[in-house]
Amino acid sequence: MKSIKYIQFETIHSTNSWVKENAASLNQEEITCISATEQTAGRGRFNRKWVSAKGNNIYATLYFCVPKHFPYVGNLSQILSLACIEILESKGFHPQIKWPNDLLIASKKFAGILCETLNFDENIGIVLGIGINVDLPPSLLNTIDQPATSLSELSNQNVEREQLLKTLVELFCKKLEILRKQGFAPFWAAYTEHLFLKDQLIIHHDGHRTLEGTYESINEKGQLVLRLANGELKTLFSGEIMN
Repeated sequence: MKSIKYIQFETIHSTNSWVKENAASLNQEEITCISATEQTAGRGRFNRKWVSAKGNNIYATLYFCVPKHFPYVGNLSQILSLACIEILESKGFHPQIKWPNDLLIASKKFAGILCETLNFDENIGIVLGIGINVDLPPSLLNTIDQPATSLSELSNQNVEREQLLKTLVELFCKKLEILRKQGFAPFWAAYTEHLFLKDQLIIHHDGHRTLEGTYESINEKGQLVLRLANGELKTLFSGEIMN
C-alpha cells in the first residue's frame, strides 16, 4: 500500500481545486490527503455549491496517480462510498448510495463525492474529493437545495472529524489495492446492497436526455442498468437519478 501524506488547511477555496493547481508539486508515488476546516468555494458535481461552513464538516481530497489505461477510474468514487459506509455502519448509522456519488441516510444527503482527473504522459492524476456533513446545524442544512442531514442531527454521538477522516483514508487505501488487483467484482454485492431507489421507477438525466424506467441494478463496472417500459436495458455511465 502506498504511503499517505496529510496536508491540512484552515481555510481554502476548494480542496479539489487546490490539488489541480498544485499537482505538479505533489508526489505521484504516494497518496496525498488535502483537507480543510473551511472551504470558501466548495463544489460538487455539475459545479453546484457545497455548503462548507467552518469547523462543522469534513472537506477533503485524495490525490494519487494510476497508470494511463487504468480500467477502474469510474469505480474510485464507489469504493470511497463503500469505505465511508463501512465506517458509519460500525457506529450505528444506516447509509445508502444514491448512484453515482451521493450518500444518504433516511433519504437525506449527508455526503457527496467528486472525482476529477488530470492527464500526464504516463499516468492519470486522480482528484477524489469528499464532503461529509458531520455537525452542520439546521440553519445551514435548510439552505441546501435538496433534503440534507448531518451525522450529529441523526444521533447523539460526537463524531470526531479528524479520526473519521484518517480511518476513511486508510480504509479507502486498502480497498484501492483490492480494486487494482481484482477490479470492482469484490465490491459489487456490497455496493448493490446499499443502493437507494433500486427496483423502483426512476427518472435519469445526463444533461442531454431524460430516460424513465426501472432501476434494475449496477453492473460489475459500476454502471447503472435501467429497464425501459418496452423492456430494453440501457447501461448508463453518469448522470442523476430521482423518483
